[in-house]
Amino acid sequence: MASKGAILPLLRREQRPASSRFSRAFFSSVANHSRSSVLVSGRRTTRQAALFTPSRTLTQIRSFSKSLSTKLADENGHFDPRQVERESDEVDVCIVGGGPAGLAAAIRLKQLANEAGNEEFRVILLEKAGELGAHILSGNVLEPTALNDLLPDWLSEENPSRFDGATPAGGDKMRFLTKNSAIPIPAPPQMNNHGNYIISLNELTKWLGERAEELGVEIYPGFAASEVVYKSDGSVLGVATNDLGVGRDGTAKESFERGMEFHARVTLLAEGCHGSLTKQVIKKYDLRRDSQPQTYGIGLKEVWEIQPEKFKSGEIIHAMGYPLPPDTYGGSWLYHFGDNMVSVGLVVGLDYPNPWLSPYGEFQKLKHHPLFKEVLEGGKCISYGARALNEGGFQSIPKCAFPGGALIGDTAGFLNVPKIKGTHSAMRSGMLAAESAFSALQGKDDGTVFLFDYEDALRKSSIWKELYEVRNMRPSFSTPLGLYGGIVYSGLDAYLFKGRTPWTLKHHGTDAAATKQASECEKIEYPKPDGVISFDILTSVSRTGTNHEEDQPVHLQVEDWDKHKDIAWPKYKGVENRFCPAGVYEYVEDSTKEHGVRFQINAQNCIHCKTCDIKVPTQDINWQTPQGGEVTKQDIEEHFSTHGSGKITEIKLMNGFGFIEYEDAMDARDVVPDGSDFKGERLTVQFARGPRRKENFPGPMDRPNMPRPRRTVYRMMVSGLPETSWQDLKDFARGAGLDVVYSETGRELGRGFVEFETANDLKTAIEKLDGRDFKGSRVSCVADPVDERPFRDPYRSRSPRRSYPPVDEYDRRLPPPRGYSPRAHYRERSPIPIRRDYYERDGYGRRTPPRPRIDDYPPPRRPYDDPYDVRPPPPPRYDDPYMPPRPYGRPRSPPRGEYVPYDRRGYW
Repeated sequence: MASKGAILPLLRREQRPASSRFSRAFFSSVANHSRSSVLVSGRRTTRQAALFTPSRTLTQIRSFSKSLSTKLADENGHFDPRQVERESDEVDVCIVGGGPAGLAAAIRLKQLANEAGNEEFRVILLEKAGELGAHILSGNVLEPTALNDLLPDWLSEENPSRFDGATPAGGDKMRFLTKNSAIPIPAPPQMNNHGNYIISLNELTKWLGERAEELGVEIYPGFAASEVVYKSDGSVLGVATNDLGVGRDGTAKESFERGMEFHARVTLLAEGCHGSLTKQVIKKYDLRRDSQPQTYGIGLKEVWEIQPEKFKSGEIIHAMGYPLPPDTYGGSWLYHFGDNMVSVGLVVGLDYPNPWLSPYGEFQKLKHHPLFKEVLEGGKCISYGARALNEGGFQSIPKCAFPGGALIGDTAGFLNVPKIKGTHSAMRSGMLAAESAFSALQGKDDGTVFLFDYEDALRKSSIWKELYEVRNMRPSFSTPLGLYGGIVYSGLDAYLFKGRTPWTLKHHGTDAAATKQASECEKIEYPKPDGVISFDILTSVSRTGTNHEEDQPVHLQVEDWDKHKDIAWPKYKGVENRFCPAGVYEYVEDSTKEHGVRFQINAQNCIHCKTCDIKVPTQDINWQTPQGGEVTKQDIEEHFSTHGSGKITEIKLMNGFGFIEYEDAMDARDVVPDGSDFKGERLTVQFARGPRRKENFPGPMDRPNMPRPRRTVYRMMVSGLPETSWQDLKDFARGAGLDVVYSETGRELGRGFVEFETANDLKTAIEKLDGRDFKGSRVSCVADPVDERPFRDPYRSRSPRRSYPPVDEYDRRLPPPRGYSPRAHYRERSPIPIRRDYYERDGYGRRTPPRPRIDDYPPPRRPYDDPYDVRPPPPPRYDDPYMPPRPYGRPRSPPRGEYVPYDRRGYW
């Protein structure tokens, strides 16, 4: 959970107290933001050194001779990484997945082992994220029944290690939404939250991880299990982690590291919904032979920090209806928890028929509904995420035990859809599997373990009873009853039948098969995000906890991209681009290709929701675990603490780069020259330039102390821009993983410029950013030819030179006439006003709307140019038809000299 004042990626810099002074540093490959910050860049995302017990040091970081690839190369010089033998480790139980189910199973196993005096009983847990909880969304209503049984003192005041982040659930509200209203409706009894708690699920996950380690569980974050290892008899032997140091083209780099095998007597898969290893074992052992196809939903969630006067601790609101069409199942929520935090989200059933529908677009529309907007207005978005959810319920539960292991948690489909809860069931299933596994391992037989007792225990548990009772509610919405009939039937089933009906409704086919062709459906147009309540996809992706190295094999496997495009585009017109909540898939205009488009995968944007694997009608996208090895904040903090003495206040990691904030600006400056080696890669560390917050530099006397922005000739022109600021454009360009030295907007409507350090950076940026989506608009990026002349220092004399360089029309800026000057360079009679980010408030509680960048250090004017001899006309008023509309609804200023009483409500 982000604390107050934490810097958020790309579009967010929080306001600090005026008494504090900070500066930034930036680094690429692993980034860090500090109140004094440094930029570091390297060429690959590195792996985290996992947590190891002192007695058993285990690591996947192994040293190979630089001649290894030569030794194993074939006659053509090609190196096959699979020729390198994997190392292996023997354990009693291997758990794949560090969510609530996996951690509950690990804790219960070690509890049983320690009670039996068997402290040598080895339980390991592999988690693909760089740290526990990094891939888990915050904001969850927890039914504590399973946790009470697992750790009875988890909330006890007498427990020094108790969990502190639980907010008791307060009042429940159920609403049916129309476009502008919220109609109260009765909530089913399953949604009664008396005795429940609103929590941050990723914080609970971290807390469970600490309790597991205290008991002796070996936890290895950053280890992505990518393959099931089998015995000769066909039973599961364990799992293997994926290889590291493999390039995008599949060839091994010098940093190549072979994956590692973990051999276990019992392997528990707790991967969450639609896990990649779970798919393998379900197919191999035909675990769905007696169940119906699973149906899914996609849940999109944001966590906001809101104004204290709008916070209602423990309040829970659930809603259905708007913005989803009647033929689409789904619902929304708003939870108040923690310190002025709310979780807002939308679930969309993936059996929706219209390929023009975008779950992400619907989520952004939802937040503008008055029920949500009045809460979110004035707040700020802290984090974002999206995950697929199992909605099949009782009918779709597969066989959960297989030779050598079992499925636990959401990977088995234990989510209670009407209750909108699954954490308690996931933990309960993990505990049941742990008890069955420990009992089975007490025998002396070293053969394959079959967890028959686990299947029996599930059928006798509260999980089975819960899901059976509500088995007909979700399928009723997919019958001819439709939305309104489904609401009525579900109400009768909840209050009257209570699951005792003699029939069981069926799910009709897969979600992919439910998708109609684009020509059969009405096209849906979504409004552009306003950057305050709604956001573009890239901005939201920057707020997630996932990041990937770009130079790695694409983990979203499509056998033939052109074949996929030739089949999917004519029928569905880019449905992949719309169902993906992270902008991973694109159809880019290309006249050389059939149908005039080419299919493109931006795998580095993936946030692991797995929707593509489920929803794509052609069923030819296979989601696999990415290469892994995500660096963690702990790695960064440990590394930089050895290269400086300053106090780090905040670390923010992004794809290939990041920011570290220091409490004191000088500490960040001291770190800059280090450029140290980090996990086998050389980091480029730079002091971050162009801070957004000007309140720390209030006057012209302070400006020379700031790092001056560099100017280069390697400039990219970006066309097709929506209304935006130079800060946002700079952050968009940083999404290419490169150091951006300068950016500007505002000279021409819809056009901006970005400058890079080198020509190679410029070329790479154009390749990565051209045609990408920015705030809902597809932008064009091309190289802007400029004269390769040195840019003048604005602090030096403006007297004419003896030679006159050619004029660059893009760099020429004519100052505005007197009376309209927004710059202190032309009028310094009054102090320079503080420039704030448009997400922050001024001293009167008003928001400052975005405005074009007017750089503090402009390129020089032409020799002998007198700014007052070439005045352009005054800028147009707001009523000019060609002037962009007033940003975000801010009212017109009153006529000069007319007194208008101050009304704060008129300014937000």
